[in-house]
Amino acid sequence: MRPGLYIHVPFCTSRCDYCAFATWSDRFDFMDEYVDALCAEIASRSAEMGNPGFETVYLGGGTPSLLSFAQLERILAPVVGDAAEVTIEANPESLAPDPMRYSEVGINRVSLGVQSLSDRELTLLGRHHRAAEAESAIARLRDARLRFSTDFIFGVGGGEPERMLEEIEGLVTAGAQPGHISAYGLIVEPGTPLAERPELFPDEDRAVDFYLGLDGVLSRAGLECYEVSNFARPGERSAHNWAYWMQGEYLGVGPSAHSFLHGVRSWNVRDSYRWAKALAARGDATAGSERLSERQLLFEGLSLALRTSLGVPEAALDLEAIPQGLYSRTGDGRVVLTVQGRLVHSAVSLLLEEDTVSLEELRRHQSAGGDTDAA
Repeated sequence: MRPGLYIHVPFCTSRCDYCAFATWSDRFDFMDEYVDALCAEIASRSAEMGNPGFETVYLGGGTPSLLSFAQLERILAPVVGDAAEVTIEANPESLAPDPMRYSEVGINRVSLGVQSLSDRELTLLGRHHRAAEAESAIARLRDARLRFSTDFIFGVGGGEPERMLEEIEGLVTAGAQPGHISAYGLIVEPGTPLAERPELFPDEDRAVDFYLGLDGVLSRAGLECYEVSNFARPGERSAHNWAYWMQGEYLGVGPSAHSFLHGVRSWNVRDSYRWAKALAARGDATAGSERLSERQLLFEGLSLALRTSLGVPEAALDLEAIPQGLYSRTGDGRVVLTVQGRLVHSAVSLLLEEDTVSLEELRRHQSAGGDTDAA
């Protein structure tokens, strides 16, 4: 299996109140220099890897849709090749007026950062688009017949979970019908504006109720929960993210980007200016790395698989220690978490028994779930 490629784009028109990613809203005069440095890093790292070609490409950020089509083409032309999936993240207000133009530069999937279809919740989250802009963007993607995913954030204190659930139900049963929905519980990151507003901290009980309701709504609409926060219709899973959960290899380029290659995890310099200077000075912007032991690889691989609809080999879990209702057996020697189990995934993963499964067995198990049917 060829590796995936993650490309980090650090530019945003403004920073959302909950965001702790490596993004900047005051460096637009740096865009051309950034693209130059990014192209150089892609070429250099690809050559080091023997120019293997990439199975998937993912432009994240930040707001990659702020780049011009000329800049996107320059970045992507050397790498899209025969990649099965090329995704760009976009905000409703920065999505191209004609999304079909993305296909001209090799992009065949869009991840749209909707977060909410309530103007009030969008304001609470510090988002700068309105619900009408999100609905317009969704309609344009549908009309362009591009594969697309919509992202939502739930659990914000003072939010409207019942209304959000109704809006998502309307979205997946109406004409727009996105093939993929990601729903993430709000996380309060230190140092963000949200961290200074305790009245907006997640309401855990309401967040649990929302997630349980969401699972029912999406299941009835034909979207399977194939990972704790991700739901897809048949053929619409994110191949790029599935590779992450199956512990596949990937190269990350751009400031703060992480890579996982040959059992080594590495990460780039976080600040975009310093990242570019490091590339210019030494041809490399790596800030640090660690080689994972076989035990670390095994535990992380099992923990990631437990998040998914693939589950883990039955021998890898101490089932006697797990309350009934949190898991189910698949009939072919695997265990998957139920919707209630997904809510306590972190606690269940502590009961993984790595000494009952070898790394080789894990790899065979992962390959059994390797058909994402996403192409």
